[in-house]
Amino acid sequence: MSKGKFKVIVIGGGPIGLGAAHALHLAGIDFVVLERRPSIVEDEGAILVVWPHTLRVMHQFGVLKKLIALGGELKHHLSFTVDGYVFNESPRCTQAQEYYGHAPIAFHRAELVKVLYDGLPQVAKEKIITNSNLATIETNATGVKVTCQNGNVYLGSIVIGADGAQSKTRRIMRGLALHEKPHRPWDSENPYISSFRLLFGTFPSPSEPGLGYDTQAHNRAAVYFSGPKRAWFFLYDKLPTPTRDHIRYTDEDIEILGAEFSEFPLTRDFKVKDVWPYMEQKGMTNLQEGIVQHWSFERIVLAGDAAHKFTPHLGLGFNDGIQDVVALCNGIQQALQETTKLDKSLDLPIITEIFESYEASRKGPESSLLADLKNSGFETRMHTWSNTFYWILSRYLVTPRWVENLIVKSAIWPEFRKGKVLDYVQSDEPMKGKVEWLYPMNSKS
Repeated sequence: MSKGKFKVIVIGGGPIGLGAAHALHLAGIDFVVLERRPSIVEDEGAILVVWPHTLRVMHQFGVLKKLIALGGELKHHLSFTVDGYVFNESPRCTQAQEYYGHAPIAFHRAELVKVLYDGLPQVAKEKIITNSNLATIETNATGVKVTCQNGNVYLGSIVIGADGAQSKTRRIMRGLALHEKPHRPWDSENPYISSFRLLFGTFPSPSEPGLGYDTQAHNRAAVYFSGPKRAWFFLYDKLPTPTRDHIRYTDEDIEILGAEFSEFPLTRDFKVKDVWPYMEQKGMTNLQEGIVQHWSFERIVLAGDAAHKFTPHLGLGFNDGIQDVVALCNGIQQALQETTKLDKSLDLPIITEIFESYEASRKGPESSLLADLKNSGFETRMHTWSNTFYWILSRYLVTPRWVENLIVKSAIWPEFRKGKVLDYVQSDEPMKGKVEWLYPMNSKS
């Protein structure tokens, strides 16, 4: 099958959906992105942290220089107790630069979305359609039919569900699978479990950029990031019992929890109560965790938060979503090349093989996904002193510099080197450090 006859329908025009648009455009594969909101770029959401393995992919997308100029490179980390005592100063961010060529960068979500969207050529932007709320997906032996609530219909070869943790694509896929075989084992309708809730907010930065601080307490924690113009806080609160329910918190809920955190220090100079009057945006949600058991069915496949969800303590969610896009698009592009040479079509058995290989690779040891879920949850539980073990570990055992260095070098940095890049894009390596990448760039030289 030629690339011209193969068409991908991407559900969701957020960061992962736009990443898919870049990857598909670079592969020469036709696509359409359907976004339910009236605009792609809206000033909402909190922070996205981009680690060096993802910056490599941003370089392939052609947006790396703009991102680096826009974001706040994280340079300094402190850990506080609620009374303001500094009990740990970590070199983690500077080590990332030493090992992989760049420290992590913090972005306001809307700004990163704008860079990704603006970085697309006009011919690709024209394939991104707003006000397109998904209604139904139908699959058959030759393709897919997607109908939106406004009545518009789109025909394609496959559907990529990049529509977030509350993915409608995932719910529809589940319904199709169980309709075919009602008693087959499948994920529950709400596959993720929440053990914490999170109050997040953004405000004009009152500090120098590049700070990544945390305040730790029993069953609670606060995290502070500062960028060039904005700063953000994340207030973690352990739930009485884990739940699968998606709860919509009210403004009153936000004010009550915010008041309970008012004395938590964010830096040496100010507390939550000091920045609260200057909040530009705030929200509250349950923090979902987990990896979906089934990522595909027939011609539908999931990516990003639709397939997996972490606590945001390490800022890995966006990074793993981009890794999904890279792994999936590499598989699709390679299969299209092979079938074109053989004058064959990309039929359902081949598509099933692509999807199964994609899921297996993301869940396998060659990927960081499982470790990222584990490390993110571990960091959150450690910083919230969720039990006596986590309290002793975080407050005392890992504070010696050599202990933290050992943990980071053995548990976190080795996972980053597994970051994949688009095989079909020629590019020189932009991220060079002490550690070699497991998957090198397809170099121009």
